[in-house]
Amino acid sequence: MSPFLTPSPMPANPLAKTLTSRTTLLRVLSYAMLTFLLGACSTPGQQLADAEIKALNSMNVASATSAANTSSTAGAQVERPAPYIGSYGPNDPPRMTSNSSGYDPFNSELSDSIGVPFLSFLIIEPDPVTKNGVPADIERLVKAKQYPEAIELINQRLKKTPGNVQLRYVKARMQIEMQQWEPAKKTLIEITQQFPELPEPYNNLAALAANQKNWIEARDYLELALKLRPSYVIASANLGEVYIRLGAQAYDNAAKDAPINQRQYSNKAKALLEILKPPKKPVQTNIAPIAK
Repeated sequence: MSPFLTPSPMPANPLAKTLTSRTTLLRVLSYAMLTFLLGACSTPGQQLADAEIKALNSMNVASATSAANTSSTAGAQVERPAPYIGSYGPNDPPRMTSNSSGYDPFNSELSDSIGVPFLSFLIIEPDPVTKNGVPADIERLVKAKQYPEAIELINQRLKKTPGNVQLRYVKARMQIEMQQWEPAKKTLIEITQQFPELPEPYNNLAALAANQKNWIEARDYLELALKLRPSYVIASANLGEVYIRLGAQAYDNAAKDAPINQRQYSNKAKALLEILKPPKKPVQTNIAPIAK
């Protein structure tokens, strides 16, 4: 028997054990609450954009896998160039109107250049492009209205500089010019995928949705744009018009289903739509001077 006294291990402190378990529980609850709040902040527009971006990601992954297999077979490895954002500072544009003036991507004030009956009720964001932001060969094709050739050349340039947001904006506007709504939507979604901090593509996605009278989708895109930039004047103005149209639509539905007050609801719908009409120009009357 050892002459030294070997003390037995001290029993665990029940208070410390309780505090540790409570701390762990609080951490788990805090993490769950944070996850819930982040999910609750997602708007329908964000969810829609996320779904479309995931679809694009799947396509990109498949393309990248195919390209990687081809590259490994050839023994060459292509390095992805750094993104190029370029200059950015668009001015508030006027409303879009149907005209035959052609498309000029180098004039930030010329946002009414799309020669199709497109979005006479919304404001579309002009391209964040300066005169020196687009290569001269693409500029010549655009001015000659050779849009398919210009888009093909832009696609070739984007393979070398996939982060050139200016070229993607020009591509989207030419697709809108040719009434290629789905390709234009895809191009704008690609911009949101590469530059999620830019609210302008969401404004233009809302314009495309409104062109098809998808007011709910347009509203969601605009709310997402304002979530990214609360002081976004163009998106706020567009959202106001979308809300007016949603209100008029709701009154029309009420007029169809209500057994009474149908005329009242119908008149309210008409009154709301009257707000969206441009003000009438004053009639100028030429009064001959009174002869003395």
